[in-house]
Amino acid sequence: MKVLKYVMVALLGIGFAGADNAFAQRDDRGCHDCGTVVGVQQIGHKDTHLGAGTAIGAVAGGVLGSTIGKGSGRTAATVGGAAAGGAIGHQVEKSNRETRYSWRFTVRMDDGRRVSITQGDNPDIRRGDRVRVWHGHVDRF
Repeated sequence: MKVLKYVMVALLGIGFAGADNAFAQRDDRGCHDCGTVVGVQQIGHKDTHLGAGTAIGAVAGGVLGSTIGKGSGRTAATVGGAAAGGAIGHQVEKSNRETRYSWRFTVRMDDGRRVSITQGDNPDIRRGDRVRVWHGHVDRF
């Protein structure tokens, strides 16, 4: 009976030693999703789509052009007014667009890979910070 107790204690001890060794190995390998930020770049961009400014300018220019002249002169004035109005409307819209910013983070992952992530927010991450890259987003941990 005593021998059985000693054998069980010895087996438990070996089991705990093996578990401790497994944790040490996991720490040596590092985190697959973790890394260090090696670069941060702020990127500004504006929307380049044609929008309502161009359409409204073209309609207004066409209406004003149609009030000038008669016959084929009126047609030419309508077309010219629409083209000029569209160009003016586009320029007005373009100058009033807001610049939006995003941030590009370059991360040297613990496994040696380099990853570049662009996201719309910057949760106060700087070069040298330890981060986790998860689902295309960089988070400090």
